[in-house]
Amino acid sequence: MSKPNNRRRLAVMAVIGATVSVAVAAPAMPPYGTWSAPANLTSLPGTGPGVSTPAVDGCASLSRDGLTIYFNSNRTGDQDIYMATRPSTAAGFANVQRLPAPINSAADEACPTIAHGNHLYFSSNRQDPAYDLYESHLTANGWSAATRLGPNINRPGWLEESAAFYEDGSHQVMLFSSRRPDGSDSKIYESVDGGPASLIAGGPHSSASDDRPSITHDGLTIFFDSDRAGSLGGPDLYYSTRSSTSQPFGPAIQLESLSSPDFDARPFISWDGTLLTFSSARPGNPSPAPDIWYSTRNRAGGR
Repeated sequence: MSKPNNRRRLAVMAVIGATVSVAVAAPAMPPYGTWSAPANLTSLPGTGPGVSTPAVDGCASLSRDGLTIYFNSNRTGDQDIYMATRPSTAAGFANVQRLPAPINSAADEACPTIAHGNHLYFSSNRQDPAYDLYESHLTANGWSAATRLGPNINRPGWLEESAAFYEDGSHQVMLFSSRRPDGSDSKIYESVDGGPASLIAGGPHSSASDDRPSITHDGLTIFFDSDRAGSLGGPDLYYSTRSSTSQPFGPAIQLESLSSPDFDARPFISWDGTLLTFSSARPGNPSPAPDIWYSTRNRAGGR
């Protein structure tokens, strides 16, 4: 994959990963109100320099407590992974840092996902030019060596990206998207406990490209981007719900109030379900390159 022709795509490339500790199923998510008008992440009070630049800044994910954001940027020429922190969920992100080796390398790294237990998942072309998924674990001695996921996830010549996780009873389920070698389309897959990946069932699957999933921690609502028929300019942001993790997802619903005629991709839902970050190339960025945008919603009844 050629760097100069893939900035937007790299801005939303994913991370995904290997082994995460298994936990019991999380409680169901509470009901929510409507999403707020989308805003650039820099509009949060206290946002520091470096969160947004004229380069690509996007494909973000949030830590479970919402206090750390991981994203990729090509501000130095290559796509690298950065992080920023904030003191509370009401504040902006600051203290931007480029992650050290073995996360970043002389190759491109993109679309980080930080998962439970300080496991970081990301895409890199360090071994496969099409990009594979890797995992690293933050320990007391720093980040562990990046492990390339096995053949149940990565396929030679395919682009694998955007990890998302939830616990289903005693099982760990990972979602990700994978694009064919000819670049024709992308599909969302799931893998249970690291086993063979299969296409996600239901509304997220279409004849168009369906990419970069994230999922609520109860496994009942999936967010993703797609350029399917009806999109405003594509890709746009979509979601789909189901009543049980044993059921397929229902029809895909366009997040029309959050999408635009420009590039909108990789919607990432926070652990508490009240914040959605996404990459967008809409007006309001310092350049035509994608930047990090967000929208919030309240829990119904103020809970």
